Amino acid sequence: MTSIKRAYRSSQLISPFGPGSIIDLGEESLILVDPSLWPEDKLEEIKLDRLTKGAGVWALKKPPVIKSRYEKIDKNNALMTVRFPKWMFCPRCRKLEYWRKDTGVVNKYGVPICSNTRCKEKALVPMRFVAACEHGHLSDVPWSLWAHRGANEHCSSPELYFNSDPKKGSGLDALYIECKNPNCGVKNDLKNLMSPQALAGIKCFGNQPWEYDDQKTCSEELKVLQKGASNLYYSVIRSALDIPVNAISKGNSVFEKIKESEDFEELMKAIDKGRDRKIRDLISYISEELDISEEEITRAVTSQEKDQRTFKIPSDKDLRLAEWEVLSSRDIEQKSSKTFKAEVVNWISDNDFELNKIISRVVLLHKLREVRAFCGFERISPSDNIVAPKSINATTSWLPAVEVYGEGIFLEFDINYIEAWESNLSHDMRARLEHLITRHSGLTNNYLPVPTAKFLILHTFSHLLIRQLSFESGYSSGSLRERIYAEEGQAGLLIYTADGDSEGSLGGLVQQGKLQTLLPMIFAALENSHWCSNDPVCSEMESQGVMGLNQAACHACTLVSETSCEYNNLLLDRKLLIAEDEKGFFSKILKQVSELS
Repeated sequence: MTSIKRAYRSSQLISPFGPGSIIDLGEESLILVDPSLWPEDKLEEIKLDRLTKGAGVWALKKPPVIKSRYEKIDKNNALMTVRFPKWMFCPRCRKLEYWRKDTGVVNKYGVPICSNTRCKEKALVPMRFVAACEHGHLSDVPWSLWAHRGANEHCSSPELYFNSDPKKGSGLDALYIECKNPNCGVKNDLKNLMSPQALAGIKCFGNQPWEYDDQKTCSEELKVLQKGASNLYYSVIRSALDIPVNAISKGNSVFEKIKESEDFEELMKAIDKGRDRKIRDLISYISEELDISEEEITRAVTSQEKDQRTFKIPSDKDLRLAEWEVLSSRDIEQKSSKTFKAEVVNWISDNDFELNKIISRVVLLHKLREVRAFCGFERISPSDNIVAPKSINATTSWLPAVEVYGEGIFLEFDINYIEAWESNLSHDMRARLEHLITRHSGLTNNYLPVPTAKFLILHTFSHLLIRQLSFESGYSSGSLRERIYAEEGQAGLLIYTADGDSEGSLGGLVQQGKLQTLLPMIFAALENSHWCSNDPVCSEMESQGVMGLNQAACHACTLVSETSCEYNNLLLDRKLLIAEDEKGFFSKILKQVSELS
């Protein structure tokens, strides 16, 4: 494992570069290790009981942060990474080397270099192909086996080189691995490396790059992917807004109170390890701190009635139910706290073209706090084979998390209006919807919601607003984020600032939510979406995007930054909003605006 120091933004260590992901830093390729190897006792805790209970863990903790350039970096305020892939080649002599810390050579910056003196400390380049399985395991491609496959598979001293044949162009068939052992001399090109059966017969070892457990087994076949492929790593993130909800406490009330103590985690660890003396001391400290008798504390922590927590991936539906109740409540302006402040906007105007019949209410959130927790990751395909962090197996189980502060605009739609429009869908619109539903039904996972008409309207409109806001307000689209409320009885969307730094937390987004700026912005967003530079191809294609889950939605008209969209830029269709002949959801309003202008 590397002891060289590298810097990265802490918010990105949850998503998109969470544990198990490959991070490219300059000429180096590193992978972030499991949270169980993080300095747990030194991490700052994030409080949000609704998310903690929903995930079935005891705590959420921030990645460590270096607060000053003069702060000494050590194992207590830094995270561990390992070099991956370990197979690297020299771009000058083309020799392939399986890099090890104990035998590898590095330059003064800690970057691996070629040991050949004629290469003059040329930095080694990590191979761009890796092997993964459907169960989330990851390893290097066995390049020695690949080079000798079908030939001299028993070469005793492989001397591997990674070369290319310029006569064959720039495809994979032009690249080949060659063994220059004088007694061997075989070579094999990479033409079939990406085929499904490329590593047929080679079983997965069942490990991650930071693990070395020879006892592990895995029955899955290995598949070769490029290390920068988008399907190599899917982080599983759950987020919740810190809003003033009326939570009902469950479990032992004394036990709930004990958890507020700073010594709670230490007490639970001592109980787990059977350290009687430390248990007595900690119970005494907590008794004095909380004014609870030692007998009550002892009964609470040993009682079978105490709050038991088992890790699970929280349901977005459950997390957002409480948020919807607050955001749609009539007395939201009275539900203020240190991290939440709302203002209901006067949404009635003579020049709104009856848009108020569709959007029934606008709420400006002057203060907003969001907590995002890392719940695991998947590889190759999001098929519910989630690799959960091992920190959940501890007595005081926890998850890595980050918190962001900012502001937002909440739009509540009239459910009756949406349902009335949906019941009178034209044949063309119904066919478009059924096409997406059919493609969605073929998925092997449930990370995407069913594409109902209501969801598609809210989701696509949210993207159009984010794109327009990036022009009107000066925010980059990556600084904004969406939350869609489309379950039964819900119809709304929230656009809010999502950066962990100062951008977007100074009132600029809320200012755009005022009536005099929001109305023109909505009309402009709809008008701009009416024409795409890729039309008529964009609007007439049967399907676009990953797995064909988009219609009339491309980078020129509807897609936003990946960090801004909750659903990987999928389930979008702008024609559902602005189709001709007044078939679209906003078509009548858009026609009136166009005639007036």
